[in-house]
Amino acid sequence: MDTEKHKDLTWLEHLQRNSWEPEVIISGITLAVLFIIPSRLFDFSVVLIQDYGLEQIPAQLILVYFSLIITVFKIFLVIHLIMRFIWAGMLGITYAFPEGVIKEKLFKYSQSVDYPHPNVYLIKLERWCSMLYGFPITVAVPIFTITVYLMALIGIYLVFNLDFQVVYVIFMLSIILLALISFVGKTSNLKDNIGKSMSGTIGAVYQSNLGKWAFVSFSLVLIVISAPFISEDLKGFSAFQIQVNLNEKDFEWPNDQGYFEEFNSDKKRFARVWTTKKRVEKEKIEIYLPLYVREQNSISKINNLLPHDSISWEKVDSYEDQFRIFLNDSLVSIADWRPVQAGHTGQAALMGQLPIDHLGSGIHEVRVEKLTYLSPFLGAGNDLRHRKKWARFEFIKD
Repeated sequence: MDTEKHKDLTWLEHLQRNSWEPEVIISGITLAVLFIIPSRLFDFSVVLIQDYGLEQIPAQLILVYFSLIITVFKIFLVIHLIMRFIWAGMLGITYAFPEGVIKEKLFKYSQSVDYPHPNVYLIKLERWCSMLYGFPITVAVPIFTITVYLMALIGIYLVFNLDFQVVYVIFMLSIILLALISFVGKTSNLKDNIGKSMSGTIGAVYQSNLGKWAFVSFSLVLIVISAPFISEDLKGFSAFQIQVNLNEKDFEWPNDQGYFEEFNSDKKRFARVWTTKKRVEKEKIEIYLPLYVREQNSISKINNLLPHDSISWEKVDSYEDQFRIFLNDSLVSIADWRPVQAGHTGQAALMGQLPIDHLGSGIHEVRVEKLTYLSPFLGAGNDLRHRKKWARFEFIKD
């Protein structure tokens, strides 16, 4: 048994001394993948909203949590690779100059300095690299667990068509209860199991060696540093919150990429209304209304509230009746709407033809207003809203 134990320790020490090789390889490959994932998560969240009827809040929560996990790993892996490059340089120096600093060969004013051997910095870099490589687990694993739990609740909410406020209350209460159990002084099986988990053990190792308050402070600073990167990952996601108006900047300065297929070089799904080209030579232009399943399923709720609401809107018999299309501030009626799969991604939409034969050459505006139903959420909602700044773009008629 002593021989086997000695072999295991020898193998572990050998593995620790040579861990830099798999570390660098894993860091490089993982970073390449992590820079691709956020856009895929963005697209996945949009599909959940449009095709499966997920509301904006849960979709955004999932995107934020995953973005935080990915950003934390990005930060540490980039720092780790940089430090490994420095470490490799120091390793080369110690090999080329094993004696270190030879004071007699320096200028006289430098000979009084007590220079440490490069091995000192090499060992410190090795320890820092090894320490940094495992730290993201303490942050990412708990957040990933919470995200998976939220996704399970969202799955139940979608299958049984529940109000999201029910799921949200259950989610928040369970998280608060779990936090209270973790921080109370009494021991419990749940607290013991969390502490003995890989993430809990790693967190305890860092706290006990670096200091508990230093560990907590560093974790909070890490989340703050991640905020700008998360904001960048969420850029453009607010456009899919179709129950609200566009902000003033997006309404006054419409982005052609979000309204014209020819400018959608990233081949993203369209959030509001769109057409094919900005410059038109035909007598009609095709207008596409993206399909949102939850909006489509809200028709009966809208009609129940309309007679008791001050909004001036006719009865909604179909999905397209929730929209009003204006051409140069003149209300236009499109009688024939066809279900299609359009755009670069083949997303579900309704296509209608907007007549423009009576227009002269030049720049013209299409503006869309929407009647929307607000789902109940924590005492608010279950109400109708008329969104007058829902979408707007300009096209050129030749």
